[in-house]
Amino acid sequence: MSERRIKLLKVPPAEPESWPMPLEEALRWVSPHEDKAADHVAIFLSQHAYLCCTDHAASDLDHEVGGGLIGQVRRGEQDGRLYIVIEDAIQARHTKFGPTHLTFTQDSLVQLNNDLEERFPGKQMVGWYHTHPRMDVFMSSYDTWLHRNFFNQPWHVALVIEPYAERGGFFCWRPGGQLDPRRYVGFYELADISYKTVVDWDNLDPEVDE
Repeated sequence: MSERRIKLLKVPPAEPESWPMPLEEALRWVSPHEDKAADHVAIFLSQHAYLCCTDHAASDLDHEVGGGLIGQVRRGEQDGRLYIVIEDAIQARHTKFGPTHLTFTQDSLVQLNNDLEERFPGKQMVGWYHTHPRMDVFMSSYDTWLHRNFFNQPWHVALVIEPYAERGGFFCWRPGGQLDPRRYVGFYELADISYKTVVDWDNLDPEVDE
């Protein structure tokens, strides 16, 4: 097993470039916990990446599945706020899974990093996703451990999907290295496929300008 490969997720990337936030191309989806999880990284999720994750989630309603979130890390050109653009997803293989757990093995981490290098040159692993079929949108103690040990940069996020009830939400680092396993946030939907929304999670509400 290549130790160098296993540690790729933990290598501190370079300082994010300054870039305008793509707000004009996005629809914001808000969670009930939004005001209690302030100062987190802004999340822009492409429709393509959303569908990749939800299609994978719907492929097995009896067991947990998951993978990596691929994209870019940026800072807002005007306010310097950290944000990520999630462009694609990689399904994790070689996992240990069941109805209430998903474990990324060393082989899983090697596969995710190999796929990242081969299929998405110049991109980063900005987080990970997994499902909680017939449960709820939260992070278990193991989920939290995995996030702290392998996704500990301030822009790393965890997406939890409840495919049976069609719900989902992101968990983000907050100031001081805090991670609340119950309070998830929404995201900005990037219209790269259709001008109409493709999001069908009923626990998030669209933010419409009045």
